Amino acid sequence: MIRTSFNDNWQVRPKVNPFAELSGQTVPFHEVRLPHDAMITGDRVDSIDGGPSAYFSGGVYEYRKTFFVPEEHRGKRIVIEFEGVYRDAVVHVNGDYAGQRPYGYSTFFIDADRFLRFGQDNEIRVEARGHEDSRWYTGAGIYRDTWLLVGEVVRIAPDGVRVTTPDIDAERAVVEVATTVVNDSIAIRTVDLVTELRDATGAVVASGTSAVTVLPGEPATARQRLYVRGPALWSVNSPALYTCDVALKDLDAERVTFGIRSLRLDPEHGLRLNGESVKLRGACVHHDNGPLGAATFARAEERRVGILKEAGFNAIRMSHHPMSRAMLDACDRLGMLVVDEAFDVWTSAKSPFDYSLNFPEWWERDIEAMVAKDYNHPSVIMYSIGNEIPETGTPSGAAQGRKLAEKVRALDGTRYVTNAINNMLAVMSDLATLREQATGVNTLMADAGDMMNAISASELVTQRTAESYSVLDVAGMNYSDSRYALDREKFPDRIILGTETFPTRIDGNWALVQQHSTVIGDFTWTGWDYLGEVGIGRPQYATPDGARPTHVAPYPYLLAGCGMPVPASCQQRPTRHARSPLTPRLTAHAGRPVPSGTGRPAWTRRCA
Repeated sequence: MIRTSFNDNWQVRPKVNPFAELSGQTVPFHEVRLPHDAMITGDRVDSIDGGPSAYFSGGVYEYRKTFFVPEEHRGKRIVIEFEGVYRDAVVHVNGDYAGQRPYGYSTFFIDADRFLRFGQDNEIRVEARGHEDSRWYTGAGIYRDTWLLVGEVVRIAPDGVRVTTPDIDAERAVVEVATTVVNDSIAIRTVDLVTELRDATGAVVASGTSAVTVLPGEPATARQRLYVRGPALWSVNSPALYTCDVALKDLDAERVTFGIRSLRLDPEHGLRLNGESVKLRGACVHHDNGPLGAATFARAEERRVGILKEAGFNAIRMSHHPMSRAMLDACDRLGMLVVDEAFDVWTSAKSPFDYSLNFPEWWERDIEAMVAKDYNHPSVIMYSIGNEIPETGTPSGAAQGRKLAEKVRALDGTRYVTNAINNMLAVMSDLATLREQATGVNTLMADAGDMMNAISASELVTQRTAESYSVLDVAGMNYSDSRYALDREKFPDRIILGTETFPTRIDGNWALVQQHSTVIGDFTWTGWDYLGEVGIGRPQYATPDGARPTHVAPYPYLLAGCGMPVPASCQQRPTRHARSPLTPRLTAHAGRPVPSGTGRPAWTRRCA
């Protein structure tokens, strides 16, 4: 389908009660260009529960856009693509309900042609909200790109070209291209499908033509097996990319970018990329871009990936939601491996109005959207089906994890599946003494470290999490390095990834990663500071009255205060402490409060 940007000429305002408008209480719209975060310019309010959102008050926002649809588009298929609207998006076209999407991180499509007036102006309205639905700053509104797609009744489906490289050696690479063709006409159609693969110089390195017969209302998948001689492999140090051009003669065309690379996984060699073992030096990141708020700008995403790579990281775990297309593109170009994460909650809520309210009905569609978005990106090596899900310590939670993992595998069998399990959280219901001391896991983390490791290494955790880990290809563990050696004995075929770890323990963790072939990497919390969950990285000190540290800081704190303070190129800059260029930089405890009584900032990763 012909794809054009739909980002211009939008207007936005806080949502107004229609009865209030009737009484004259109007709120004007103002002009914006997408991507746009409606929350970041709003008021910050000192409230008892405002720390997760950086004290931004949030609300409901209404976007509108007027656009002309020419008469010659009559009879064509017209689709509007939203890469992400946070959250509970509801879309109306010319006053008619056209669709919705509760999850704020999923791409979704609106079939608009049935609502349109051809040869006239048309209006689209989108409502979105953000309010007490997350543990970090999410922003609100149409914060990712939008696109207008126009195509014939016989066309390539959106995200309908999928490329895999199942067989690679030095002489040639097998490239399989699966193209989904749809037919909305009332006649059987046979069309020619032409596919060309091009290298970085634009030269055609393989091509093929196939006839495809498409029945009315029944999509057809055409599979072509092409051969690239002397392939340039995609890797962290040499991220070679190819393009795949697919055309239905005289009807439609689509281009996707892909890389030729192989993945292997076993307990002896760990993770292998193109046959070479690689340890993941990982950074967890949230999606906001600081003063830009949640708005996703391609250059900002590329800048962030580039700085993280210069600082020594070779992998990013998107925490705790699917990554933007813009950041995936940057990871492909710059050679950064990706663990893309689906959800922070399943059915057990962590915030009053979070995705747990929608998970039972929507999780399959949101998994499908994540995999469709990621499929052609060589940087993506693993999907995470959740983060610190309390249900993982129960039989029903393990069964849900199995459903999620199998859904991912049914959609994409070329990558691995993990789940970032917090072992302490998985057994919280049995830890009565700890529950008396704290109201939740994040407060418990104030005493963190040793206590979390002691619980993680317990027989209770071993038994309660066994099934949840067994459904995964890679056992993701948050703050559980005590299990690395233990599980080598108990579960010799279990491959482990430190999906979230304390930066105060980064030297010891990395030694464990290097020591154990079954441990394939470490993701520190966090690689980049973020809005919301304010002040969790600030130093806290023991007081004479024995008061416990608090998780979030009071207003007007804005940032979490836990990003790696390493500038681009890792150049030495003056600070209050003199040190050699090889000394790790000082920061407040990244990711969680400093353990009570230490009173010292934590060490972070040195430039690698």
